[in-house]
Amino acid sequence: MEPFPQWKHEVPPIPHGLFNEILQVLVEFYKEHFRRDVKSGRLTPPEPFEMLRGFLVAAMQTYAAICILLAEKRPKRLMLQAGILDRALFEIFASVLALTQDPAARTQVLAREHFKGMAVHYNYLLKRFGSDPKWTQYLDVYRKGLAIIAKNLKLTPELERQPSRIPDQWPTPGVMVYGRKSRSLPPFVSGTRLAVLKELYEYHYSIQSAQAHGRAASFAAAMLVDDPALQWNPGQGESNLIATGLILMACILSEIESLGGYLNHPKLAELWRYLRELDDEAKELWQIRYEELSRRQKAI
Repeated sequence: MEPFPQWKHEVPPIPHGLFNEILQVLVEFYKEHFRRDVKSGRLTPPEPFEMLRGFLVAAMQTYAAICILLAEKRPKRLMLQAGILDRALFEIFASVLALTQDPAARTQVLAREHFKGMAVHYNYLLKRFGSDPKWTQYLDVYRKGLAIIAKNLKLTPELERQPSRIPDQWPTPGVMVYGRKSRSLPPFVSGTRLAVLKELYEYHYSIQSAQAHGRAASFAAAMLVDDPALQWNPGQGESNLIATGLILMACILSEIESLGGYLNHPKLAELWRYLRELDDEAKELWQIRYEELSRRQKAI
């Protein structure tokens, strides 16, 4: 097999260490303000904001894991696994974007689908282990938890036993962007939300999905890590993964800031300024949606 060309020029790394403190400040700020403003009644109904607060926590933990996998002190930086987590972070962002378009209704869809998944798993465990005394306590606690969730969601006891009757289904990012023509379903998001999600989806999702599903892209990335001499452009992969994670975090924070009705946080403005200088994709997303969102938040 003919060898690939070797690109050996220096790639300036994304200085994510400089951004981590900014991200931490922003995440803690909005975690606490969502908690306080839900409690005080300023943010109503509370359920969408509680769910978005949870997504913010999940997003920050995912970004932190990406940084750990790509830490310079590692003997080999795990690009495959970091890429899979970038996909997870993108899916979190897609859910945040979809929730902000119609918070009350879509929170119910997501919550009912979550209940359906839990109930399906419970029924499987009950069928397989229900006669085993070692599982009795676990299954009892699981059932009581389901009953509490069902009551909060105003679901009947029959749906606990037959969760497949719950029609709610949260769409995949592909359906959010393109809809589903076979069922006459339009895209799940619209306007500049759709433009942003489509840009990120078409740029990143195919390779991230192939890696996550264990296709050829997964072992290709693993082999580059196993033998760094195979890399065409050393350092570029790690920089791209970090940049993607930072951009997704900036997008999530901007959506949360906007829906909560907060003034534009100076640290978020600083983060976007840095990202636009370092990455053309950040600059494009800023022009598509987040410049206008930032301008609107200053006017509140």
